[in-house]
Amino acid sequence: MKKIAIFIFLNFSIYYSNILSAQSQSVFVGGLFPTIDHSGTIVKNLDYSLYYFIALPLVNFENPDITRDANFLLLYLEHALTYKVNKFLSFSGSYVYQRENVIQSNFLNEHRFHIQATVKHPIKSITLKHRLRFDNRFVADRITRPVPYTHRLRYLIGLEVPIKNNKDNLYFTAYEEAFFNTFKGASAIYAENWAYAAMGMKLDKINKIELGLLYITWNTGGNNWFHQFYFQVTWISYLDFTKKNKLKNE
Repeated sequence: MKKIAIFIFLNFSIYYSNILSAQSQSVFVGGLFPTIDHSGTIVKNLDYSLYYFIALPLVNFENPDITRDANFLLLYLEHALTYKVNKFLSFSGSYVYQRENVIQSNFLNEHRFHIQATVKHPIKSITLKHRLRFDNRFVADRITRPVPYTHRLRYLIGLEVPIKNNKDNLYFTAYEEAFFNTFKGASAIYAENWAYAAMGMKLDKINKIELGLLYITWNTGGNNWFHQFYFQVTWISYLDFTKKNKLKNE
């Protein structure tokens, strides 16, 4: 069951990449994607989370020249609160600040508010995750200064599979997320896709580290796509403040 799920998941991402490449004039870049994923429980059923990353394309695969191609493409800062209905269902609200072309003159600043529902359920040792997110986006035009409102719907399906070893601290994780514009006049409905596959290690009760590959593609107009392949390093940490309060009361 594990091998089948992983095989289907990875081939689904490869299929998307091949289809898009064949039908479009595409750009392919590769780089690094450092990420911080921190969360914690404030009180029973209420969590907070911080999700920060930067995207650093370093090379254009068609004409490699790191001195010319290296770019600080994205800065992403997400801050969320999550209400856990139970161990399977949760609802979240979040504020995101994103800056594109971070140190370039053609930068874009975006303020985003999203709401989402997440469902997790086990199938034997595999944990499946479904997430539906609605993005409310305000992207500032650096020249004319207006901040138009747009919106989109995102659907993510993911999985986590434990890998048995002598410490039971290894796991495999992957996801696929599709982005659909929902506002009138959008240049494309299906506008973006992210796919991720990684190996994770639990360092202790609080910290984990994941090393994996992230594939992002953006529709840049018509049949043109911007394909990005990143080596992603993620530090994951979790704190439970309810346990600290219990110890104080005792």
